Amino acid sequence: MAIFAVGIGISSFLLFWLQPLIGQVVLPLYGGTPAVWATVLVFFQGTLLLGYLYGHASVTRLPARTSLVVHVVLAVLAAVWLVLQPLEADRAAPGDLPAALDVLRILAIRVGPPVFVLTATTPLLSAWFAARRGESEKGDPYGLYALSNAASLGALVAYPFLIGPLVGLTRQLALWSIGFGALGLVLALAAAMVWRTRAIGDRIVRGPTGGSAGAPAADSAGAPAADPNADELSGPPTPRITWPRRLRWLLLAAVPSGLLAAVTNFIAVDLIAAPLLWIVPLGLYLGSFIVAFSERGRRLVPWAVRLAPALITLLWVPIGSVGGWPLVPLVVLEWSGLAIIATALHGRLALDRPPAARLTEFYLVQSVGGVVGGAFVAIVAPSVFPGVWEYPILLAGALAALALTSGARAGRGPVRTLPPEPATTPSKPSTRSPRLDFGPIFGGWVGRLAPFGLVAGLLIAFMAVDQSVALGVALRWFGFGALILFFGGQPWFLAIARPALLRDRSFFGVTEVIRSPDAGVTVLMNGTTVHGMQSTDPAFSRRPTTYYARSGPLGDVFGWLEAARPSGSIAVVGLGAGTIAAYQQPGQALTFFEIDPLVVRVASDPRYFTYMSGAPSAPAIVLGDARLSLRDVPADTFDLLILDAFSSDAIPTHLLTLEALADDLRVLRAGGVIAVHVSNRFYDLAPALGASGERLGLRVLDRGYSPTPAEAEAGAAISYWVVLTRDAAVADAFAGEGWVAAQRSAVEPLTDDHPDILRFLTIGR
Repeated sequence: MAIFAVGIGISSFLLFWLQPLIGQVVLPLYGGTPAVWATVLVFFQGTLLLGYLYGHASVTRLPARTSLVVHVVLAVLAAVWLVLQPLEADRAAPGDLPAALDVLRILAIRVGPPVFVLTATTPLLSAWFAARRGESEKGDPYGLYALSNAASLGALVAYPFLIGPLVGLTRQLALWSIGFGALGLVLALAAAMVWRTRAIGDRIVRGPTGGSAGAPAADSAGAPAADPNADELSGPPTPRITWPRRLRWLLLAAVPSGLLAAVTNFIAVDLIAAPLLWIVPLGLYLGSFIVAFSERGRRLVPWAVRLAPALITLLWVPIGSVGGWPLVPLVVLEWSGLAIIATALHGRLALDRPPAARLTEFYLVQSVGGVVGGAFVAIVAPSVFPGVWEYPILLAGALAALALTSGARAGRGPVRTLPPEPATTPSKPSTRSPRLDFGPIFGGWVGRLAPFGLVAGLLIAFMAVDQSVALGVALRWFGFGALILFFGGQPWFLAIARPALLRDRSFFGVTEVIRSPDAGVTVLMNGTTVHGMQSTDPAFSRRPTTYYARSGPLGDVFGWLEAARPSGSIAVVGLGAGTIAAYQQPGQALTFFEIDPLVVRVASDPRYFTYMSGAPSAPAIVLGDARLSLRDVPADTFDLLILDAFSSDAIPTHLLTLEALADDLRVLRAGGVIAVHVSNRFYDLAPALGASGERLGLRVLDRGYSPTPAEAEAGAAISYWVVLTRDAAVADAFAGEGWVAAQRSAVEPLTDDHPDILRFLTIGR
């Protein structure tokens, strides 16, 4: 069994090492938006489906020895592809397709063939192992699936703590290619072992009833007739798999896959974006497979089934008012909820697994479900829903999946493991038609409310201590969730917390325009972050507000520009509501760089905001990733470059690296200034800029600003800005306005090869 375990372990480790690695390569091309991660996940799920489809066809349709040769040859061809199409990060480039499709295109070109080989390796090696069990191998081939997920989880744990911090992206890509070559040698050895098996029949395993040659026909009752040609390695005849059972497998695989993407997006967009926080949900998802498909772990499944309804309710409660919840408990709640729900559903899936002869078909249907769930979140939902509706829909789907499969073996009675592989016919419960039954899931009202009350109580206690948290709002949502559970767990809830003039979404997130007649303002929101606010009073419509108030640091920046270069040229990375256009003076050229076309549409529409339409001269807008767009700008073009893309929690790290600042300096005129808005709830970005500035020989100053009550009444908000310049006289002018030299620290700057933003994370609110 060792060679098969090694091959599956290496392939799974490589697959889940590549996923965050190639994600970081592609991420900068699309402004660092978390939607890239969801699309990368869909690519790997889609390729997994193709790999499982090929694996199923290979062992059921091809002659046994032909199947062995084909996979080894495909591995060799994929290795050649890596030589002809190396994985260097700078070889990828965006195209003209919609963003999600363009990400898929780049991934298919860069890593498609090797990923295809990796995804097919687990089912194929499992089938090869099953073909040898009658001769010399011992063990359950489904145990190799638990091993596969354990190796995948190992890669995900190693990446943020060992691989990412210690090895740069360029070297990682080279090491990964070497690892793929080593896998090819292991595959060749495993194929040689199976080739030498005394008798492997005309197929590795028998195909579906009535399908491939040599498969036994079914009798009138639907049970397979005895196959007189079945040998000891082909195994006994297997039952027909019904479509209701396949659909049950698909549902149990699709809902956890969709929740994986939805929880990841929720955390990355509404809470905090970082490589580790993207990897953790995927690790929990893989861990649920390990629990479900291992002998000891399977004992936890009934507990997960009992806890799942309470966790489902707890997960949808914060959706309507996420901004008022504490970060750490909410992230833990999201992670634990995903882990328990996925374990419950995958446990039901594992306990309904077929005999080993149907192993590849089982994997194939499961992979179809994974693609359906992931595509629903990453591709369908952004195109169909104006808000984040897919998350509560999937939570309702989790309840439905538990109810529809409550008659399965995992749903009743004491915990028990599966019996040995059947010698003739499978146990009857595995092919029963599902029935809708919420009773075993919810139990009594005490069973429904006890777990909910325990976790809710802990959260309420935490929020009572943290005075910045809107405890009253949380109590209302908790009460609503308790009522839902008490009256039977009805899953009809879509969170719409506030009325909006506009609520729409693009590949880059959900954008809302909210008008408050009482406050007399119009607000632009992306997720939970304010990206601009304008007074509805025409007398104050040209007054910059929030982080851009004239009394704040940006007022100092434009004060310097008006005094030193009144006809200067200005570039702004990040459009928002277009507030910075309020500073434009006649004779000044202003250019915005913005990646989200939806934000451009909103900021340019005077029905929502008039900063742009009321400017002295129409500002130019360049659509696309700012770093790529600035490469097309001639040198010495701008007097002032403002970087305003870091106030949200999804940090476009590629705009902060040492190389990015060097690119910015190229387009800056002598004596010019780079001003960076670094106000952020969860990251302290000033040290990263200070380290890069020191490397580039720049003067770096910063200023934090807290408005007075009168200034806050006028719309000003707390903000933190950093300026960088080569000119000592310019730096002295800012120092005269109260700016201070940035503190030098021992941190290393962010670089394109080490974009590890996580080390600048600050815990708390």
